[in-house]
Amino acid sequence: MIKLVNKTKTAGLLAAIAAFSVATVGCSKETPKEVTSPAEPVQSAAVAESTEAPTSITPDLFEQPIQPNPLAPAATDIVLTVDGKGITHGEIMQGVQMSKMQLSRRVPREQLEKMTPQIYKRVTDDLIANILLTQAAEKSSLTVSDEELDKEVATIEANAPEGMTLKDALAENKLDFDEWKSDLRKQLLVRKLAKEKTDGVAEVSVGEVNKFYEENIESFKIQEGVAASHILLAFSEDDTDETKAQKKKDIEKIRSDLLAGADFAEVAKEKSDCPSKENGGSLGMFSHGQMVPEFEAAAFTQEIGTVGEVVETQFGYHLIKVAKRQEAGVRPLSEVKDQLQEYLQGKAKQEILIAYIEELKGKAKIETKTPNFDAAAQPE
Repeated sequence: MIKLVNKTKTAGLLAAIAAFSVATVGCSKETPKEVTSPAEPVQSAAVAESTEAPTSITPDLFEQPIQPNPLAPAATDIVLTVDGKGITHGEIMQGVQMSKMQLSRRVPREQLEKMTPQIYKRVTDDLIANILLTQAAEKSSLTVSDEELDKEVATIEANAPEGMTLKDALAENKLDFDEWKSDLRKQLLVRKLAKEKTDGVAEVSVGEVNKFYEENIESFKIQEGVAASHILLAFSEDDTDETKAQKKKDIEKIRSDLLAGADFAEVAKEKSDCPSKENGGSLGMFSHGQMVPEFEAAAFTQEIGTVGEVVETQFGYHLIKVAKRQEAGVRPLSEVKDQLQEYLQGKAKQEILIAYIEELKGKAKIETKTPNFDAAAQPE
């Protein structure tokens, strides 16, 4: 996916692209936490590189609309200008909310709210960088052909979920297709500029990879874990004892069908109330402490490949099927060397791009106004 943050409808563009991401498996608070380490390298933070849009949203985090801070800038207030180009507080806050949605899978809500100033600054920095890189790219001799643009649009459209088109997603966000396509062309141009600036980066040597692995060995330790799928018949606030009893009968019937040979993934897609149903109920690999106790106890004790007894949690009734187990240990260098080389190569390129952006900043006129995020909590 392409990170389109060089025009005004930043978050809207990202939201439209997010609609085309493959949903990450998991359910509400049961979704496994993500652990980022050198063993699982993050994509380069360089703003010109491609990046995945948010893939999973904790359903209960944004059920209640965020209350406006009466002392904060209005959504239409311009709080950032880069060489005369203005960005409003509302546009930045849309980007902040998109970032929070992405982080909500692995960060508790209370902690996430405390991170708002930090996220706001990151979004602002990204906007500044993208504006400067876009300006530099447009002044260069680089171009993006119609064929290149159409190919990228086709790639994005290929990720569309069943029943949705790219234009549908853009329309939901009140975005014009031609305007979006123009923004995409600019971002592809920025990508070319970034490639041009980083083409001279030397290949990371085997010695550098080995040294990094040895110096960061703690990062490559792995916990005991299981890979499992589940089918959920969810509880709702309106459920009566009779309703829950019927759901218990329904899931027992599903279990009988599975034991008789029904395909677990297909039944999950049809019957499960969890977003993981889009992936056949798969929750991926998770370790201790990442699921509610009842679910964890069952997942870590069931036989591999079997459908266990019905498990009741605060979320509803579950049927669990464990695919494999992972013993605690250390990931060997042979397993992670390719990832590490890519990570270190990306890091080297990122450093060059950051230096280039700082150079552009030094030549630009940038004015920012940071809001007081604690103002609403202060006594009158």
